[in-house]
Amino acid sequence: MNRKSNDDQTEIERKDVISVEYYISYLLVIFGYARIWHVDSFSLCKMLFSTGATIVFILGNFLLLLSEIVAFMMSNDLKVFANIIGVICMHLVGLMKWCYCIKENRQIVDLTMKLEKCHVLCQQIDNSREGCEIYRNEMECARRYSSYFIYGWTSTCIYGALHWCTNPLLLGTWTLKQMNSTNHTFIRTLPFIAWYPFNTDNIYNYICLYLMQIIGGVSSALGIICYDCFYVTMLMIICAQFQYINTILRRIDFDNVPEAMFILERKLKNCLDCHTEIIKFLKTLQTFCGPVMFVQCVETLVLICLVSFEASTIKIAMDMESIFKLWALLEYFLAANIQLYFFCFFATQLEHLGLEIAQSVYFCGWELMMFKGRINQTENNFRKQLKHCKNIGQLVQIIMIQAQRPIVLTGGPFYVLSLETYRVIIGLAISNSVMLRTISER
Repeated sequence: MNRKSNDDQTEIERKDVISVEYYISYLLVIFGYARIWHVDSFSLCKMLFSTGATIVFILGNFLLLLSEIVAFMMSNDLKVFANIIGVICMHLVGLMKWCYCIKENRQIVDLTMKLEKCHVLCQQIDNSREGCEIYRNEMECARRYSSYFIYGWTSTCIYGALHWCTNPLLLGTWTLKQMNSTNHTFIRTLPFIAWYPFNTDNIYNYICLYLMQIIGGVSSALGIICYDCFYVTMLMIICAQFQYINTILRRIDFDNVPEAMFILERKLKNCLDCHTEIIKFLKTLQTFCGPVMFVQCVETLVLICLVSFEASTIKIAMDMESIFKLWALLEYFLAANIQLYFFCFFATQLEHLGLEIAQSVYFCGWELMMFKGRINQTENNFRKQLKHCKNIGQLVQIIMIQAQRPIVLTGGPFYVLSLETYRVIIGLAISNSVMLRTISER
């Protein structure tokens, strides 16, 4: 009777359960503006504006990519080849990520619903006030860190795209100032090497093409932001839930053995249901993200290789042109490294926390509980306790077997996302850049 009243009180206290959408609210705002997620709070004007902006950005990226491919096919210089192919990879991946998320937005909604189910099941593992507080703290921590990543990665990508696009203007202005003569004209160069059937000597053509390249460059950055923030946020939320499971399994009160045995059995049942649902969610996430992550790994390998090669071919001098070029390439190199590192780090963290669940279950004190339950018991109580002990033993075995299977996230059929893969890809890219440098010097 006391147990039932406590459960009823818990249900009353937990009517204010927070939806998982609260913990991914920053991500959903980005998806709303990118027309990937329907936001009810958006007014008609805001929806029309975001839809129009999305069309303009995607079209600008497509036209820029098309003109770069034409320029690439017309090129026969290794240095120009390295410059164009690296930029093409970035713009292609950005366009692909944005279009893929829009096309498969129903899968994103389905993933969010599955995550909501995991969220609900996690909270059922421990219905006590203390258990709810621990879970909320873990999820608030995940929400805070995901917001840091979203703000930081968005700022990095937008800054990188705009800085790359403004380099020709800054360099041209500085050159004119150094010449200190009104007889010299402004050197009209575009941010990205591309082919256009227009004469850039015409000021109006130059301005239009420049604006189109800015739109295309920013568009690829926005596409990268949308997908990357989604993937990393999902991994952060699951890591928080795994961390909660590991924490809560080690918090068992052994003072009242019959009560504690019932609570432990209920915890283990709920833990099994929650862990099973999380595994299903991760399989769905892997199916959705696997193809894009394969392209991402290949793109990072090619990009770092070509950027390293291009940087090695620049003659070191204290002139502004060399400084601007090296600065832009350094930002490009660091952004590609950081991007892949975050994917591999959270995939490794997820695998570690998943394997740790088996240890948490084994060391939760279940064997001590079963031993204490058999001491000083009447025959009827002993039979009841024996039934609970049998159920607990079976649950422990099932959870341990299930949790001992490593959770491996992959990028297609070849790349396993882990810190070891990150190290191998970076090392291979640098080695290939050195080889290209040797070939170019011959």
